[in-house]
This record gives sequence, C-alpha cells and structure tokens, in this order.
Amino acid sequence: MLLYFKKSALAPACTAVVMALASCGVPKNFQHAMYLNDSVTGPESIVLYKPVVIVPGDRLSIHITAINKEAADAFNITQAAAMQGYLVDSAGNIQLLQLGAVHVAGLTPVQLQQYLQKQLDDYIKGPVVIVTIVNFTIYMVGEVERPGAIQVPDGRINILQAIAQSGDLTLYAKRDNILVVREQDGKREFGRVDISSNKIFRSPYYNLQQNDVIYVEPAKTKFIANDVMLTRSIRYIGILTTLLSATAIILNLTNR
Repeated sequence: MLLYFKKSALAPACTAVVMALASCGVPKNFQHAMYLNDSVTGPESIVLYKPVVIVPGDRLSIHITAINKEAADAFNITQAAAMQGYLVDSAGNIQLLQLGAVHVAGLTPVQLQQYLQKQLDDYIKGPVVIVTIVNFTIYMVGEVERPGAIQVPDGRINILQAIAQSGDLTLYAKRDNILVVREQDGKREFGRVDISSNKIFRSPYYNLQQNDVIYVEPAKTKFIANDVMLTRSIRYIGILTTLLSATAIILNLTNR
C-alpha cells in the first residue's frame, strides 16, 4: 500500500515534467517562412550572369595543353604549385613560365584564355588554355543552418543556390530583407533582396560575385519566441519545484 502511494504521489510530478518539456517546443506560427510567395506561372526573362572579372588577390588555375603535350608541359607549373594557382599581385599581374609577367586584372577567365592562346601560338602548335579562379568564395552568415564560406569552382552561383548549400534558412530567418555586401571598383555596396517575392530574379544581387557576403537577419519572431519560451520555462520550473517539494513532504509523512 505504501509503495502504491509513493508511485501515485510521484505521478503528478512526472506529468508536470512532460508538460514543461512539451511547452518549450518551437512555435507553430511560421507562415513567414516562405519562398517566392507571388510566383507566376508564365515565363520570365533570365537575368544573365555578369562575367567574373579577375582582380588582384585572385588565384588562377591555368592549364595549357596542345597537340605536342611535351611542348605544352614546358609552360605548365609543377603539380604542387598548380594546387595553389597563380597569384594575381597588387599590380594585377601573374608570372607565367616562358611568357614572364602577364597583366590579367580586368579580364574575364575566357578573355585570358583567348589572350594566352594567341601568345602561345608562337611557341607551340594548337595550344588550348583553360583558366579558372580557384579561390572564388562567397560567405553566408546569420540565420542559416551552416554559416561559413562557400567555394564556387566555376564562378557561377545565385543567392538561392547559396542558401541551399548552407542547409537552408532557419525558421527564424527574415526572408524579405536579406543583405548582400559587395566590393567592386574600389567601393563597398549594400544590396537588399527579398526571396519571398519573384522580384528577386530581377535583382542585381540575385547572381552573386566573388567575395560577396550574405547576411540573413533574424526576424522579430525569434526574439518573441525566445521571450515566450523563457517565461514558460521559469513558470514551469516554479510549478515543478512546488510539486516536488509537496511530494517530498507527503513521502516523509507516510514513512513515519
């Protein structure tokens, strides 16, 4: 009988624990967590990628091949050095074997490929040059699941793809006012994009550029939800303390 009473006395405390844990869940009202709410079904013109331009500080992978592979290899750096790439110095130049200093700043990778192929025509037959920017990086911060740097080997990425690679936005992310920080032509720009609207596709910040920083702000919902959960936690801690104290007193009385 005494054992039964002890178990029944602990039941309210256990029930209260379950209720407290359940009450601390994520709020259900997250209708703002939407993409492209006003999307249309008709076709839209596509915003073309702005060609990536080589700037000082970039590292370039340059691979040269030709009909005579041995002749082309004389212009390639070692495999170990190729992992690091050619560093574009502050003057916008790189140092190429045989060709010496080559000014590359302001050129796109395709333009540099075409230029080098013309220069190499005097040395090897049928040269083919492939140029990529190996350190093309953007940065995701704020309310995303995996903030950090994203490497973009082909230099082509838009803001929706960047969000996907970051594990998507959190439920608390502010979707209608995402900040894009961009540096170009010696200036720092601040652009705002709204991914809850199809107008995002016409934004100059939809397609991202080298070193862009995307900051996703937290919505007010996050702070409200945190305040609510904190208030609930304090309230239930008080209830649990009272129940456990009452249970302890009852058990002590029954043991006498």
